[in-house]
Amino acid sequence: MTKNKWRTLILTSLVILSTMIYGASQYASLPKTIVTHWGIDNEPNGWMPKAAVVYGLPLLMLAFHLLCVGVTYAAAARGPKAPKLERVIAWIFPVITVVAYVTTIRYAQGANVDTRLWAVTLIAALLIVLGNYLPTAPVKRGWVGFGIRVPWSTNAQAASQKLARTLGYTMVGSGAAILLTLFFPPMVTWVAILAFIAAILIELAVAYFRQKSR
Repeated sequence: MTKNKWRTLILTSLVILSTMIYGASQYASLPKTIVTHWGIDNEPNGWMPKAAVVYGLPLLMLAFHLLCVGVTYAAAARGPKAPKLERVIAWIFPVITVVAYVTTIRYAQGANVDTRLWAVTLIAALLIVLGNYLPTAPVKRGWVGFGIRVPWSTNAQAASQKLARTLGYTMVGSGAAILLTLFFPPMVTWVAILAFIAAILIELAVAYFRQKSR
């Protein structure tokens, strides 16, 4: 990895770990068990011990972060490089960790926190940002985007670029739609998320059958 990538990895990892400082400062005011999961009705349905939340969750998020960034950097080393998209991916888990961690701690302290609002906003923002940058990633034979190997689409570079643009538009549009579901009952949000997943699968299937038919 280059020095810039090492700096980004270290900085983003420190951001994730720094949340423990906030959690430790609030430790005495937290209950023995803390809510860590909510249902579609915005009601708590999952709890964890205080220590596991304050110290364990940041470490778990750090592990996911290192895996995600590591896979991305490794893919960039073997396939086409996408510096802008790589930087975006490097900041996904730090942002999610900070927002989710602070929200969880504040909820445990009895603050009036709208967990659905924060969760939906995070999901929508993630889709919109990734959707904007995905089409900018270069395409190379055997690779699409920032290192996803899909031979049946990337054998034709034009098809790969078209697929990347289509997926990008779908992600941006779905992100906006999911954000708008905040004005409707929670079930509408889940319908929008499932519709997004279905759209992505359909687009991949269409690209596959078009390539197979050539």
